[in-house]
Amino acid sequence: MCGICGTTAASDFSHVARMSAALVHRGPDDDGIFLDEPSGVGLAVRRLSIIDLDGGHQPIQNEDGTVTVVFNGEIYNFGLLREHLLKRGHRLATRTDTEVLVHLYEEYGDELLHAVDGMYAFALWDSKQRRLLLARDRFGEKPLFYAERAGALAFASELTALAAGGVCSWELDPKAVDEYFTFGYLSAPGSIVRGVRQLPPGHLLAWTREGGSSLRPYWKPPPHAPRLAGSIAELVDETEALLTSSVRSRLVADVPVGVFLSGGVDSTLLTALAARETAQLRTFTVTYDTGSVSESDPARRSAELVGADHRELVFTAKDVERHFARYVTALDQPLADEALVPLRAVSEFARSDVTVAVGGEGADEVFGGYPRYRWLARSALLDRWLPTVVRGPLAVGASRALVGRARRLGTVLEPIPISHRHLGWVTGQRVGLRTTLYGPRLMEHAHRIPEDGLPAAGTNGPVEGVLMRLDQEHWLPGDVLAKADRASMQVSLELRTPYLSRELVEFAATVPPATHVQGGGKLLLRRVLQRVLPDAAFRRAKTAFRTPTAEWLRGPLAPALREHLASSSLYTDGWFDRDAVRRLADEHATRRADHGSTLWPLFVLGVWLDAR
Repeated sequence: MCGICGTTAASDFSHVARMSAALVHRGPDDDGIFLDEPSGVGLAVRRLSIIDLDGGHQPIQNEDGTVTVVFNGEIYNFGLLREHLLKRGHRLATRTDTEVLVHLYEEYGDELLHAVDGMYAFALWDSKQRRLLLARDRFGEKPLFYAERAGALAFASELTALAAGGVCSWELDPKAVDEYFTFGYLSAPGSIVRGVRQLPPGHLLAWTREGGSSLRPYWKPPPHAPRLAGSIAELVDETEALLTSSVRSRLVADVPVGVFLSGGVDSTLLTALAARETAQLRTFTVTYDTGSVSESDPARRSAELVGADHRELVFTAKDVERHFARYVTALDQPLADEALVPLRAVSEFARSDVTVAVGGEGADEVFGGYPRYRWLARSALLDRWLPTVVRGPLAVGASRALVGRARRLGTVLEPIPISHRHLGWVTGQRVGLRTTLYGPRLMEHAHRIPEDGLPAAGTNGPVEGVLMRLDQEHWLPGDVLAKADRASMQVSLELRTPYLSRELVEFAATVPPATHVQGGGKLLLRRVLQRVLPDAAFRRAKTAFRTPTAEWLRGPLAPALREHLASSSLYTDGWFDRDAVRRLADEHATRRADHGSTLWPLFVLGVWLDAR
């Protein structure tokens, strides 16, 4: 795990050295710089040593020094790839996974990506062809930003490195601010600042000085099968075998490894499978002294069942007050997912014991775990059964209810296209608040429907499958995996995700979506858990590292929120309407309403922006 950066306009080492210094948190163990003076290409890397601690120094080259790579991530099948390359006559000087890339490129060129299973972003310089290749893993577990200006290309793992190298400023892109407020995150290819793009997941970018850059995909999430192939028992067998293999590969390291355990199905299953592979498993969870979303009891029970050495962090209201601003301002671009805070805290807590952690990211998107898949599929059926004149009044009545299921029913019954129901659900209805809350700098975007959050034109098939694939392409890389990467790498911890094995994901797509969402969702994972750890296969509502956000905004963060509303450049510079937001904050503080899902993204953005 590392941070990488580079430019095609380097006259000396100083340019890339400045960018590299901004990435030290991603790789505190080692650093390296490569400069090809005739071409002006400079590459740099900060290394967090995981595999081949002594021999994995980067950049790494092939035998004659004509191919050079800097790499961020892990290649889980590098052992097999290494054997294959040795049989074909290549000489490998190290045991690190990075080295297989330069030799795979010699053999297969850009097609090397089809052989690699892992999480990664890398840059490869071919001095013979005078060609730079950038690539990002299939789901976007590892970030990569780039900017092209005056024929030159610069790239880095984080925006902060590009800013440190003078490649970009912190001038916000209004369209990106609109997208951030609406969704709470930014999907590739956009970024929060003007002139910088994210390399999309599953894409590669090739650059030459003569031809500039060209971008193309090498992988996309596959569509779901329309019919069930095989029995449920056979599908459970295959799920267990593939997930076991994936967990095993993600435990390979020359440093201590642990598991983030919330006590839900995803993390409990990973813990049970990991316990089969190692005798000294460490697990970590986070709980709170505020609110009612603690996961400590189920997490502790799951750890006891497998005999894990369990560690529990109590993240107090005082901790929130002390660390919120530090966590937010450390981000290279804002992210409104409240779970970033506890994930960052538990990552810091775990880092004293382990260098690598395994997490359950991706399980919901791949195996159909989110309740909205089922609810919105039901709404599609109701569209056929109930006329609009009936659905409208029922939706109004249900939406006024205070309890969750009734409010969900209001979303299901609302007489609007299902794609817009989905948009309202995933944005916490913020999409409809923009005309009220936006200031003059954003108002031109207030009436635009953000198409990035809607299914592509012509998309068809079962509603559950359409939404699962949409999440795999947008929500998963833009929010879930960005959160995991930033929260862990800010404290130099590598977070691995077994549910995103390519083989496992492609297998899951052979299962009809309606099968995945049976029994409350994640049917196959629940069945596997019943096999490997029967005593833990209890029925629980979906959980994760949830947060008592509403209580935080009324309690420990209330003074900072008031100060933010009074002085943040978010309002003084005309991005948002201060009075309109203040009214929401007053209603929230006096418990007349819960506006946490609106106030949180604004608070995060303002604190982040004021620190730039």
